[in-house]
Amino acid sequence: MTFDRYSRKTKDRLRDDLDRFLSGKKKDVTRPRAWGGDVLRRLGTFTRKGKMIRGGLVSLGCEMAGGKISPAAVRAGTAFELIQSGLLIHDDIMDRDARRRGAPSIHEQYALLAKSSGGSDAAHFGTSMAICAGEIAIFLAFEALAGLPGPAKSAAAVQKLFAAEFGLVGLGQMRDIEAGTSRHVLSERDVLDIYRYKTARYSFSLPLAAGWILGGGRDSDLPSLQRLGEDLGLVFQIKDDELGLFGNARTIGKPVGSDVRQGKKTLFSLRLLDKAAGPERDRLEAVFGRPDASDADICFVRDLAERLGVREDVQRVMARLGRRAAAEVRALRIGEKHREILQSLLDYSLSRRS
Repeated sequence: MTFDRYSRKTKDRLRDDLDRFLSGKKKDVTRPRAWGGDVLRRLGTFTRKGKMIRGGLVSLGCEMAGGKISPAAVRAGTAFELIQSGLLIHDDIMDRDARRRGAPSIHEQYALLAKSSGGSDAAHFGTSMAICAGEIAIFLAFEALAGLPGPAKSAAAVQKLFAAEFGLVGLGQMRDIEAGTSRHVLSERDVLDIYRYKTARYSFSLPLAAGWILGGGRDSDLPSLQRLGEDLGLVFQIKDDELGLFGNARTIGKPVGSDVRQGKKTLFSLRLLDKAAGPERDRLEAVFGRPDASDADICFVRDLAERLGVREDVQRVMARLGRRAAAEVRALRIGEKHREILQSLLDYSLSRRS
């Protein structure tokens, strides 16, 4: 079975569970009046538009460990998707991204709402409201996780793992912000460490581990599963960087060139600044970190990355991590069906276009 087929199956379950969970919250959140129903509606729409890979990996981890997807795994998957929504809402504010998942980002939605009603300082209103919406999504995720059915010991272990890991995500994000505003030159290892803690671990290691625990998997196999998750997550993030520079905005659902305009320290920026010289390097340094960089500036960066072989360099890093992940998939003590799904996920991460 391919991961795509498996994901379609788990996504239907996750969407149904998300709808049930949010519907159950309507009575509580409408007590403060005005914004409760609005926030739930926006969060529901925003979350349903996602790939729901993290929630699907919880189900996969559970199935690999116990042979059946438990209700606890589905609800934990809902928690993962809600916290992902909260993180993305806040991420879009920090990155000044006006679009996400093919639509205006949440802070932009609220800003547009303020403009249409004649409110003052629409941008600040949108940012403030989106911060609140992101916080609500995060706390809803913890509430969903607090009510997991099944053995209390497994639920408590997942809750502890979840809370500890998302603390590290915050630190990873802070490191990413610092790197983007600093002139300090990072090494490849530094960049991969940012990827590891900002994205890779919580996106792949954590949901696989959570599902494994809920499915009653052997503790001795957790480290191997988590190492695989890290490498899958690193591949996924590096591919995300490539799509962010070489992709199509309509396909990826967000602006192309955002990392360049924000001065993000990616493998692409690292290699470009290392290889460029003379006027080309001067122009690169002038473009990186400039929020108003033009489309022509982004085309210049993209073309230079092709011409200097930077794209090939980065693809070699992905391929190296992919080979390591493939070896880790082969070494896991799991059934062949699930091995095929994991390998298919790796293949998808290496070749995806959105």
